[in-house]
Amino acid sequence: MGGEDQAASDIAVNEHEGTVLGMVARWQPVTRYQLLKAFERSPISSYNTSKGSLYPLVGRMIVRGFVTAETGEGPRESELISLSPLGRDALHRWIMRIGSQHAMVHDPLQVRILALCELPLADRVRWVVSAKDLLLQKKAELKEYHDRLKVPFNEIVYNFGVATIDAKLLWLDRLLVQVVENEEPEGHVAFSDRETGKKLNGDNENL
Repeated sequence: MGGEDQAASDIAVNEHEGTVLGMVARWQPVTRYQLLKAFERSPISSYNTSKGSLYPLVGRMIVRGFVTAETGEGPRESELISLSPLGRDALHRWIMRIGSQHAMVHDPLQVRILALCELPLADRVRWVVSAKDLLLQKKAELKEYHDRLKVPFNEIVYNFGVATIDAKLLWLDRLLVQVVENEEPEGHVAFSDRETGKKLNGDNENL
């Protein structure tokens, strides 16, 4: 491995670490507890929402030199975390590193729809209604978060979240119509290739 490749590897971070570095950059100096509460309140991130995962992650980033830790003032003398120059380089590389896996992210709702035919009709309808309720709750959380905090590109981030939820709500409305009007048989349903008409089984590498 060349020197440049080695240097890039040394400051490579995963999605969880990159998200934390971004949060530190915005709020520094910040304590681990403040980071934890910020992640818990965020309606757009499911990362790093437990003390057991976040605190050790911050500790590893201190060891790697991505963040610095200083004892703060006050009765608790809490450790204050700030981004180091090396951490800023790591954050920059993480932001710039995007690939095809980021174009279509994993969606638990979408994945469950592929197995929806395994449920009886009443449960299919109940599932769609529950999914819509969850999305409406998340939309309200987004609005509250948007009104309460000001973050970089606040309107863009908020509008993206709302547009994503609205698209899913429309998608679920269409699904509900299909579930009610075109009931699929319950139980196992074989998948088939549209072009060849060939049935696909569990051994097919595309499934």
